[in-house]
Amino acid sequence: MDQRAKYQSHWENSEVLVNVPFSAAGVGTTVVLTSKFTGRIMLMDVGDGAVRDLLDSTGTTSFVFDIDLIAITHGHFDHVGGLHTLLGFMRMLGRKEPLNILIPTHCVEAIRIIKGFRDCYPESLPFKIWYHETSQGSEFDTDFFKVKSFGVEHFGTECNTENEVLMPALGFRVQVGESIVAYSGDTRVCSGVEMAVTNADLAILEATHPVTPDTGARVHLSVEEATELGELARAYILIHRIPETDNS
Repeated sequence: MDQRAKYQSHWENSEVLVNVPFSAAGVGTTVVLTSKFTGRIMLMDVGDGAVRDLLDSTGTTSFVFDIDLIAITHGHFDHVGGLHTLLGFMRMLGRKEPLNILIPTHCVEAIRIIKGFRDCYPESLPFKIWYHETSQGSEFDTDFFKVKSFGVEHFGTECNTENEVLMPALGFRVQVGESIVAYSGDTRVCSGVEMAVTNADLAILEATHPVTPDTGARVHLSVEEATELGELARAYILIHRIPETDNS
Protein backbone atom coordinates (compact mmCIF):
# COMPACT_ATOMS: atom_id res chain seq x y z
CA MET A 1 0.00 0.00 0.00
CA ASP A 2 1.15 3.55 -0.75
CA GLN A 3 2.37 4.87 2.60
CA ARG A 4 0.96 8.31 1.82
CA ALA A 5 -2.54 6.81 1.66
CA LYS A 6 -2.46 6.55 5.48
CA TYR A 7 -2.52 10.32 5.63
CA GLN A 8 -5.19 10.99 3.02
CA SER A 9 -8.99 11.28 3.27
CA HIS A 10 -11.86 11.78 0.84
CA TRP A 11 -15.58 12.54 1.17
CA GLU A 12 -18.22 13.91 -1.14
CA ASN A 13 -21.90 14.48 -1.67
CA SER A 14 -23.85 16.02 -4.55
CA GLU A 15 -22.60 19.54 -3.77
CA VAL A 16 -19.06 19.40 -2.45
CA LEU A 17 -15.93 17.29 -2.80
CA VAL A 18 -13.70 17.17 0.28
CA ASN A 19 -10.12 16.02 -0.23
CA VAL A 20 -7.36 15.83 2.37
CA PRO A 21 -4.33 15.12 0.18
CA PHE A 22 -2.08 14.90 3.25
CA SER A 23 -2.40 15.40 7.00
CA ALA A 24 0.10 14.33 9.64
CA ALA A 25 0.77 16.03 12.95
CA GLY A 26 4.01 17.97 12.94
CA VAL A 27 4.45 17.52 9.18
CA GLY A 28 1.66 19.22 7.24
CA THR A 29 -2.09 19.45 6.78
CA THR A 30 -4.13 20.76 3.87
CA VAL A 31 -7.89 20.39 3.42
CA VAL A 32 -9.44 21.05 -0.01
CA LEU A 33 -13.13 21.86 -0.53
CA THR A 34 -14.31 21.92 -4.15
CA SER A 35 -17.76 23.12 -5.16
CA LYS A 36 -19.27 20.65 -7.60
CA PHE A 37 -21.41 23.45 -9.05
CA THR A 38 -18.59 25.80 -9.98
CA GLY A 39 -15.28 23.98 -9.58
CA ARG A 40 -14.11 26.71 -7.23
CA ILE A 41 -11.85 25.71 -4.34
CA MET A 42 -11.41 26.66 -0.71
CA LEU A 43 -8.30 25.57 1.19
CA MET A 44 -8.31 25.12 4.94
CA ASP A 45 -4.72 25.22 6.20
CA VAL A 46 -1.72 25.18 3.89
CA GLY A 47 0.86 22.96 5.53
CA ASP A 48 4.30 22.15 4.21
CA GLY A 49 4.15 20.40 0.84
CA ALA A 50 0.70 21.76 -0.01
CA VAL A 51 1.62 22.62 -3.61
CA ARG A 52 3.11 19.18 -4.19
CA ASP A 53 0.07 17.52 -2.63
CA LEU A 54 -2.33 19.60 -4.73
CA LEU A 55 -0.41 18.73 -7.89
CA ASP A 56 -0.39 15.04 -6.98
CA SER A 57 -4.10 14.93 -6.14
CA THR A 58 -5.40 17.02 -9.05
CA GLY A 59 -2.89 16.19 -11.80
CA THR A 60 -3.09 19.79 -13.02
CA THR A 61 -2.00 23.33 -12.16
CA SER A 62 -5.50 24.75 -12.67
CA PHE A 63 -6.09 24.90 -8.92
CA VAL A 64 -3.95 28.06 -8.94
CA PHE A 65 -6.79 29.85 -10.73
CA ASP A 66 -9.67 27.99 -9.04
CA ILE A 67 -8.79 28.82 -5.43
CA ASP A 68 -11.40 31.27 -4.16
CA LEU A 69 -10.46 31.44 -0.49
CA ILE A 70 -7.90 30.21 2.02
CA ALA A 71 -8.57 29.82 5.77
CA ILE A 72 -5.76 29.26 8.27
CA THR A 73 -6.65 27.74 11.65
CA HIS A 74 -3.48 28.78 13.52
CA GLY A 75 0.15 29.68 13.04
CA HIS A 76 1.97 26.40 13.65
CA PHE A 77 4.27 25.41 10.80
CA ASP A 78 2.42 22.23 9.90
CA HIS A 79 -0.67 24.32 9.12
CA VAL A 80 0.82 27.44 7.53
CA GLY A 81 4.29 26.36 6.40
CA GLY A 82 3.33 25.90 2.73
CA LEU A 83 1.71 29.32 2.30
CA HIS A 84 4.78 31.10 0.93
CA THR A 85 5.32 28.34 -1.61
CA LEU A 86 1.68 28.43 -2.70
CA LEU A 87 1.77 32.20 -3.16
CA GLY A 88 5.00 31.87 -5.13
CA PHE A 89 3.47 29.19 -7.35
CA MET A 90 0.49 31.46 -8.01
CA ARG A 91 2.81 34.33 -8.90
CA MET A 92 4.90 32.14 -11.23
CA LEU A 93 1.82 30.91 -13.12
CA GLY A 94 0.38 34.40 -13.44
CA ARG A 95 -2.74 34.35 -11.31
CA LYS A 96 -4.54 37.70 -11.66
CA GLU A 97 -7.59 37.36 -9.41
CA PRO A 98 -7.28 38.79 -5.87
CA LEU A 99 -6.84 36.24 -3.08
CA ASN A 100 -8.56 36.43 0.31
CA ILE A 101 -7.00 34.67 3.30
CA LEU A 102 -8.78 34.25 6.65
CA ILE A 103 -6.51 34.06 9.69
CA PRO A 104 -7.03 34.15 13.47
CA THR A 105 -6.74 37.63 14.97
CA HIS A 106 -3.10 38.32 15.91
CA CYS A 107 -1.79 35.23 14.10
CA VAL A 108 1.70 36.67 13.69
CA GLU A 109 3.07 33.73 11.69
CA ALA A 110 0.51 34.08 8.90
CA ILE A 111 0.67 37.89 8.92
CA ARG A 112 4.46 37.87 8.53
CA ILE A 113 4.38 35.31 5.73
CA ILE A 114 1.81 37.32 3.78
CA LYS A 115 3.39 40.72 4.39
CA GLY A 116 6.86 39.32 3.70
CA PHE A 117 5.75 37.84 0.40
CA ARG A 118 4.11 41.09 -0.69
CA ASP A 119 7.23 43.03 0.31
CA CYS A 120 9.45 40.71 -1.74
CA TYR A 121 7.56 41.39 -4.98
CA PRO A 122 6.09 44.91 -4.77
CA GLU A 123 6.42 45.52 -8.52
CA SER A 124 5.91 42.02 -9.93
CA LEU A 125 3.02 40.49 -8.00
CA PRO A 126 0.17 40.09 -10.51
CA PHE A 127 -2.60 39.62 -7.92
CA LYS A 128 -3.70 41.31 -4.71
CA ILE A 129 -3.45 39.40 -1.43
CA TRP A 130 -5.85 40.45 1.31
CA TYR A 131 -5.85 38.90 4.76
CA HIS A 132 -8.74 39.18 7.21
CA GLU A 133 -8.24 38.68 10.94
CA THR A 134 -11.22 36.75 12.31
CA SER A 135 -12.36 35.56 15.72
CA GLN A 136 -15.22 33.74 17.46
CA GLY A 137 -18.43 34.30 15.52
CA SER A 138 -16.85 36.13 12.57
CA GLU A 139 -18.45 35.44 9.20
CA PHE A 140 -16.98 35.82 5.72
CA ASP A 141 -18.84 35.13 2.50
CA THR A 142 -17.70 34.82 -1.09
CA ASP A 143 -19.87 33.93 -4.07
CA PHE A 144 -18.99 30.27 -3.52
CA PHE A 145 -18.28 29.71 0.20
CA LYS A 146 -19.87 31.02 3.39
CA VAL A 147 -17.57 30.72 6.41
CA LYS A 148 -18.14 31.10 10.13
CA SER A 149 -15.22 31.07 12.58
CA PHE A 150 -15.17 29.47 16.02
CA GLY A 151 -12.54 30.06 18.67
CA VAL A 152 -10.87 26.82 19.75
CA GLU A 153 -8.30 26.03 22.47
CA HIS A 154 -4.77 25.24 21.35
CA PHE A 155 -1.24 26.10 22.37
CA GLY A 156 2.29 24.86 21.77
CA THR A 157 5.88 25.16 22.92
CA GLU A 158 5.66 28.96 22.64
CA CYS A 159 3.61 28.73 25.87
CA ASN A 160 6.73 28.67 28.03
CA THR A 161 5.26 29.79 31.33
CA GLU A 162 3.62 27.87 34.13
CA ASN A 163 0.36 29.56 33.22
CA GLU A 164 -1.58 28.22 30.27
CA VAL A 165 -1.53 30.74 27.42
CA LEU A 166 -3.65 29.80 24.42
CA MET A 167 -2.54 30.83 20.95
CA PRO A 168 -4.88 32.41 18.37
CA ALA A 169 -6.68 29.38 16.91
CA LEU A 170 -9.91 28.80 15.02
CA GLY A 171 -12.19 26.09 13.74
CA PHE A 172 -14.36 26.74 10.69
CA ARG A 173 -17.87 25.92 9.55
CA VAL A 174 -18.23 26.28 5.77
CA GLN A 175 -21.43 26.27 3.72
CA VAL A 176 -21.19 25.10 0.10
CA GLY A 177 -24.62 25.16 -1.51
CA GLU A 178 -26.79 23.70 1.26
CA SER A 179 -23.99 21.48 2.61
CA ILE A 180 -22.06 22.26 5.80
CA VAL A 181 -18.44 21.14 6.28
CA ALA A 182 -16.82 21.76 9.68
CA TYR A 183 -13.11 21.67 10.48
CA SER A 184 -11.71 21.59 14.00
CA GLY A 185 -8.19 22.81 13.39
CA ASP A 186 -5.99 21.81 16.33
CA THR A 187 -7.77 21.94 19.67
CA ARG A 188 -8.68 20.16 22.83
CA VAL A 189 -12.34 19.55 23.61
CA CYS A 190 -14.04 22.92 24.02
CA SER A 191 -17.34 24.66 23.32
CA GLY A 192 -16.00 26.24 20.10
CA VAL A 193 -15.28 22.96 18.36
CA GLU A 194 -18.56 21.48 19.60
CA MET A 195 -20.52 24.38 18.07
CA ALA A 196 -18.56 24.14 14.83
CA VAL A 197 -19.29 20.45 14.21
CA THR A 198 -22.82 20.03 15.56
CA ASN A 199 -25.24 18.99 12.77
CA ALA A 200 -22.63 19.53 10.05
CA ASP A 201 -22.89 17.25 7.02
CA LEU A 202 -19.21 16.46 7.53
CA ALA A 203 -16.85 17.13 10.44
CA ILE A 204 -13.09 17.01 9.80
CA LEU A 205 -11.41 16.43 13.15
CA GLU A 206 -7.83 16.22 14.24
CA ALA A 207 -7.20 13.07 16.27
CA THR A 208 -3.56 13.38 17.26
CA HIS A 209 -3.50 11.30 20.45
CA PRO A 210 -4.06 7.54 19.99
CA VAL A 211 -5.44 7.42 23.54
CA THR A 212 -6.81 10.13 25.81
CA PRO A 213 -4.07 11.40 28.17
CA ASP A 214 -4.88 11.21 31.87
CA THR A 215 -2.77 14.18 32.89
CA GLY A 216 -0.69 17.01 31.50
CA ALA A 217 -1.49 19.96 29.30
CA ARG A 218 -4.25 19.10 26.85
CA VAL A 219 -3.30 20.42 23.42
CA HIS A 220 -4.91 18.04 20.92
CA LEU A 221 -7.89 15.72 20.63
CA SER A 222 -7.57 12.00 21.12
CA VAL A 223 -9.16 9.48 18.74
CA GLU A 224 -11.85 8.82 21.34
CA GLU A 225 -12.61 12.51 21.84
CA ALA A 226 -12.60 13.23 18.10
CA THR A 227 -14.95 10.31 17.49
CA GLU A 228 -17.38 11.59 20.11
CA LEU A 229 -17.32 15.03 18.51
CA GLY A 230 -17.72 13.48 15.07
CA GLU A 231 -20.93 11.83 16.19
CA LEU A 232 -22.43 15.31 16.62
CA ALA A 233 -22.25 15.61 12.81
CA ARG A 234 -23.88 13.50 10.11
CA ALA A 235 -20.50 12.12 9.02
CA TYR A 236 -16.90 12.64 10.09
CA ILE A 237 -13.31 11.89 9.17
CA LEU A 238 -10.29 11.86 11.49
CA ILE A 239 -7.02 13.44 10.38
CA HIS A 240 -3.74 14.84 11.78
CA ARG A 241 -2.45 11.55 13.18
CA ILE A 242 1.10 11.24 14.48
CA PRO A 243 3.29 9.93 11.63
CA GLU A 244 4.20 6.26 11.83
CA THR A 245 7.90 5.43 11.84
CA ASP A 246 9.99 2.29 12.29
CA ASN A 247 10.30 3.27 15.94
CA SER A 248 6.55 3.88 16.48
